[in-house]
Amino acid sequence: MKLELSENGGAGPTVASPPMPVVSVADAPPPLRFDLPARLFLQLVVVAIGYLAVMGFAFRGGAGIGLFFTIFAVVLVAYYGLPLLLARAGGRDTDAYPQRGAWGIDTASGYLTGRAAWAQVMTVPLLMLGWAVLVAIIA
Repeated sequence: MKLELSENGGAGPTVASPPMPVVSVADAPPPLRFDLPARLFLQLVVVAIGYLAVMGFAFRGGAGIGLFFTIFAVVLVAYYGLPLLLARAGGRDTDAYPQRGAWGIDTASGYLTGRAAWAQVMTVPLLMLGWAVLVAIIA
């Protein structure tokens, strides 16, 4: 910082700030995307419906099971419906996802390719579906 004093009737000292660096569009970070590709989102919905179907088949004769499935359905509608509502409220995304093999995400542990991101997103839902199948076999 440079302090310049003026002798000819200046009201006080003037401070000259350093010039601002010029940032080009190429240097700017890419916009953040928080939504999942449509195929991955559809796979999550299919696994959730499969979980409910397997559990419903396993416990179809149980008394009072309707209340539990109503609660499950409300939670799943909120879990998958709220992101859809927010995506529609935010407007249409003009940027298309990159072609196959080019999609990936940045995480706290580093960059993940599309396959690694798919594995990270689908691990718990697929384990839940496997658990439901195991419970259905035991029941």
